[in-house]
Amino acid sequence: MRIRALAIKDFRAHEKSYVEFNDGINLVIGQNGSGKSSILEAIFASFYLGHGSFPRGYKKVNTRVDSKSGFELTLKFEHGGKMYEIVRKSLGESYLKENGSIIADKDSDIARWVERYLYPIHVYRNALYIRQGEIESILTDEDVREKVLRKVLGIEDYENAEKNAQEVIRELRREKEHLEGVILGAGDVKSQIEDAERKLKEVFKSINELRLLEGELKEKFKAVSSRYSQLKNTKELLEELEREEIRKEGELNEIKESITHLEERIKELQQEIQDLKGKEKRLKEIEWVNKRYPKLKSVLSKKDDLHKAKIEMSRLEQKLKNIGEQIEELKEKEKELQIKREEYTKAIKTYNELKRSVEQYEKAMQLLAQKERHEMELKKEGYTKEKLLSEIEGVNKAKEKAKEVDEEIIKIREEISGLNKLEHSLRQNLSKLEGAKECPLCKRPMEEHDEEEIMREYREEFAQIEKRRKELKEKLKELTEEKKQLESIKATEGKLLKLQKTLELLEEVEKELKGYDVEKLKKKADEFEEVKRKAIELKKEMTSINRELEKLEKLMMEKERAENEMKALNARVNRILNELSKEGFSSFEDVEEELERIDPIYREYLQLKGIPSELSLKEKRKRILEEKMGLKIKGLEKLKKELQEIKAKVQKLKKEFSKEEFERVENEYLNLSNKVASIKAEIEGQERLKEEVTKRLEGLRKQLEEVKSAQAKIKAVEKVMADMKVLREKLIKFKAEAERRGLEEVEKVASELFSEMTERKYQGIKIIREKRYGKERIRIAVLYQGEEQGIDFLSGGERIALGLSFRLALSLYKVRNLELLILDEPTPFLDEERRKKLIDIITQHLRKIPQVIIVSHDEELKDAADYVIRVSLVGGKSRVEVESLAAY
Repeated sequence: MRIRALAIKDFRAHEKSYVEFNDGINLVIGQNGSGKSSILEAIFASFYLGHGSFPRGYKKVNTRVDSKSGFELTLKFEHGGKMYEIVRKSLGESYLKENGSIIADKDSDIARWVERYLYPIHVYRNALYIRQGEIESILTDEDVREKVLRKVLGIEDYENAEKNAQEVIRELRREKEHLEGVILGAGDVKSQIEDAERKLKEVFKSINELRLLEGELKEKFKAVSSRYSQLKNTKELLEELEREEIRKEGELNEIKESITHLEERIKELQQEIQDLKGKEKRLKEIEWVNKRYPKLKSVLSKKDDLHKAKIEMSRLEQKLKNIGEQIEELKEKEKELQIKREEYTKAIKTYNELKRSVEQYEKAMQLLAQKERHEMELKKEGYTKEKLLSEIEGVNKAKEKAKEVDEEIIKIREEISGLNKLEHSLRQNLSKLEGAKECPLCKRPMEEHDEEEIMREYREEFAQIEKRRKELKEKLKELTEEKKQLESIKATEGKLLKLQKTLELLEEVEKELKGYDVEKLKKKADEFEEVKRKAIELKKEMTSINRELEKLEKLMMEKERAENEMKALNARVNRILNELSKEGFSSFEDVEEELERIDPIYREYLQLKGIPSELSLKEKRKRILEEKMGLKIKGLEKLKKELQEIKAKVQKLKKEFSKEEFERVENEYLNLSNKVASIKAEIEGQERLKEEVTKRLEGLRKQLEEVKSAQAKIKAVEKVMADMKVLREKLIKFKAEAERRGLEEVEKVASELFSEMTERKYQGIKIIREKRYGKERIRIAVLYQGEEQGIDFLSGGERIALGLSFRLALSLYKVRNLELLILDEPTPFLDEERRKKLIDIITQHLRKIPQVIIVSHDEELKDAADYVIRVSLVGGKSRVEVESLAAY
């Protein structure tokens, strides 16, 4: 299976991203938090979303906050010569296509297809996917190593199955104990059923006897009940009529009292009406004062108005004088403003002429600052131009020399390895000579050879090998030391290149500064500042004058308003004097005398003003009372007639009703009623007892069936328990065998990979299961020249080779033909040597896997990649772009 493309929409930090994957090594690179790991998560979700292991709320948590339609993932991959496409939508449809045709359209169905035809989820997690830091920690952390091995070898599956089997046995044991309890708790059910059936027959017999007695009593009760109802109705009617008679007599007395009260009130109203008519006559005589008094009051009210108007006119005259003076002052300001404007225009012209020189001066100052900064950077690091160029040349020579030293070291190691093999071969031949009858080389009899001569030749050969090996090791030591020194020189390359860039920038700045006359530009800049200051002051003065001139228009408007007010006041004074003359008065004092004379008459008028209304109200009230009294008299006559009819009915009923007969019949009725109720209650009690006994009988019969069922289930449970015990024992054996075979297979594959990655320096690895501190642990050792060595024996780069070999062996154990491998951040916490070794291994050995996807922030991994995909975070959103594509 090989992944071809992934489209991501609104998933985590990805708003809209598209990634293509090719055969070979695909590197997804970017800074932490850029969204590169989200690509791996999107691949995993595309395959397995809908699997039971996904947490609740996964879709909501992984959807972008600002998304309205949810996330959408589209994964295209190739498998078995067919093209597939998976689409996952968090808020809509999901489907799986095979060569363009839909074969699954639900999240759970897609996940099941992937597990069946591609990889189960635990295989994907533990074989195809190598987590961050796992390559290093699988060697250094025993707990991590144990955990990974248990998952990959399936040990956990066996243990879980064994635990589940044990739990099933416990559950079956509890079920058996429960069933035995059911049987024990039931007791002798058959005897209880016989007792219940006998009791039910007795209850049926009692109910039948009570129903016969109930029928007889009901016949008697029916006859008595009819006569009792007649007498009771007559008694109730008689009592109701007697109560009605008393009520009617009370109403009759109330009406008589009401009529007497109404007659007295009508007489009182008649006298009040006569008094009001006399007052009404006086009101008509003095009605004239109602018009004269208010008119004079109105004229007199103008006295204060006249006084206020004259005061206001005096104030307005003074105000008009002040406004005139202010207007004259502002006209002088207008002339001053014109002069300021001319000066400002001239200053602005000069300002614009000098502005270009100021810009050139600022640019020159920036260049001087840059020059000073670059010079300080070089000085801070203790470099001159000549010294810097000399050291850069030295680094380049060191790089070339280091390459030569590396090649020489490889040659020496190969020669040492050849000497080791030659020595091993000679020693094997030597061991074959002891007791041999013929020469292992020429196959001739040993008698024809001088054994001592042969032994001497072998010793000389061994001595020459040892001498040469010692010389080579000494040379290797010298070269290694020389390589360290060269590496130390090379380590300064980054710093020197940075300083070289600073030197280049300094030279550019100095070249550009030659085109500026700084002193001349400074004078122009000073002149510019002076002109600028003067222009600002003129602008402020003009603004101040303009603010004052804004008052001119207001003053003109205020003057116009004051003049209009003065005209209005003159007209108002004239109107008041004309009105006074029209009423026949020469002064307001004459008006006051006339008002004083008619004031008592006006007060009397005000007191009598409401008399006509009061008179009308009294007359209306009298008419209403007279009508009401007429109605009361009619009602009195009607009530007397009704009372006579009621008394006649009462007399008639008293003759028909006998109190003694009613009491006798009532006692007989109550007695029979109680007996019927008692019999009915007894029948109901027996019916309830019948239901209880019937229900108990049904329960006992059901309990009997449960006992029989429990007995059958116990036999079945006992059989299953025996089978589960056998299964558990087999699982324990299978687990041990699976672990043994798995470790052997992993050891074999890892040995081949490690030996290849170390150019056969090491013959392989050993996986050793040992017990330490009461706990079983797995230890890894390497085979060097036929002897076991601990991982501390390895260099940093060799440790990385071992870790990757071991982890790849686990993946190959799980998936025999590994077509896809995913590495998530394989280089964190690695030093320079280990990182370089990992890059070499990826470049040389991982290419054997058809497709590799690596996610990392390490830029050095680009050297090992065929296809580089850059992920960056821009404005809170992940952006994906292809950085390089190798030809392969």
